Amino acid sequence: MRTIVLLVAAVILTVSALPAASAPVAASTIPVLSITIEGLQNGTAFQFSPSQILLPQVPIILNVTFYNNQSVASGVPHTFTINNNAAKPVINSDLKPQENATFQFTVNSLTNITYNGTSFTPEAGPTGGIRFYCVYHQPQMVGEIVLAGAPSAAGQEQKGMFLRAYWMWIIGIAAMLVWVGISYFIIKGSTPRFKDHKEHVRKGLP
Repeated sequence: MRTIVLLVAAVILTVSALPAASAPVAASTIPVLSITIEGLQNGTAFQFSPSQILLPQVPIILNVTFYNNQSVASGVPHTFTINNNAAKPVINSDLKPQENATFQFTVNSLTNITYNGTSFTPEAGPTGGIRFYCVYHQPQMVGEIVLAGAPSAAGQEQKGMFLRAYWMWIIGIAAMLVWVGISYFIIKGSTPRFKDHKEHVRKGLP
């Protein structure tokens, strides 16, 4: 009975240590990208500058500072607006000349954004990105959030992380089995019943 209890205890201790060993590999932190976008007038054209937000990867937290660079005398307002796929504004910053506002949202993918705790499918841009625009000056004043070519490498890195986690799990299981085996032979060697087992068998005893 004592042998069984010790073996079970060894297995429980080994298994409980596995999640802690693999946790650093599984853990990941979503990076933050901060960008300032201006709403301005170029000749007779209203535009965003820059009009394209290039994401190095997804998911990513996007911290946007929007600045209306129109003169106070012009009285021209601008918005930074992102619709959902039902054409309803979800993210909307409406500014008077020389005002600015900062807001933050998480781009989980080009088809999913989380803003103020709510996720939605954004309106797609002309190249498959996320469209943003000025309510007052569209379709002239539009921009797009797109994904850079870097995500391919990021995807490979993520795949590598999963592979490392997998192999750590395999190694952990192997280590557990080795530890159980060692524990078994240690217990067997230290238990008189096992030491005398061959003699018992020779005598025809159980």
